Amino acid sequence: MKSTLAGLTLSAMVLVGCETLPDGVNTFVTRERASVLWTSIDQPFTVRLRAGFGAPDFWCAAGRFAERQVPGTTRIFRLTPTPRPQGEGMTFTLIQPPPGVAQPSGLARIGGDPTSLSVFEATRLCRTSFLNTSFSF
Repeated sequence: MKSTLAGLTLSAMVLVGCETLPDGVNTFVTRERASVLWTSIDQPFTVRLRAGFGAPDFWCAAGRFAERQVPGTTRIFRLTPTPRPQGEGMTFTLIQPPPGVAQPSGLARIGGDPTSLSVFEATRLCRTSFLNTSFSF
């Protein structure tokens, strides 16, 4: 009976999406339910892939994470190569990397730094249920 309960608990954890993270790795979940893995604010952080995610969704999650840590004018830099490898998340940093390390944002933009967005710009990419609702009459 005890092994059956342990198996059910493990199955429930897998269904809920629980997992063991390496020591020192934290998870932040945005209000859009994106997961950000991070160790400290001065280290790169990774937005995990979710079904249907595009570049704006990754930037939104990066912005949501950063807005709780730094001023809105702080730049977020993309470190993941473009195009992003299929099935992988996207890694960012709040510390300006050496020349040639930051990657293009993956967003269509006119002017400005093609490798970064401010925290404010990134959070402006977040969708809300009201703005994404289609109305039919």
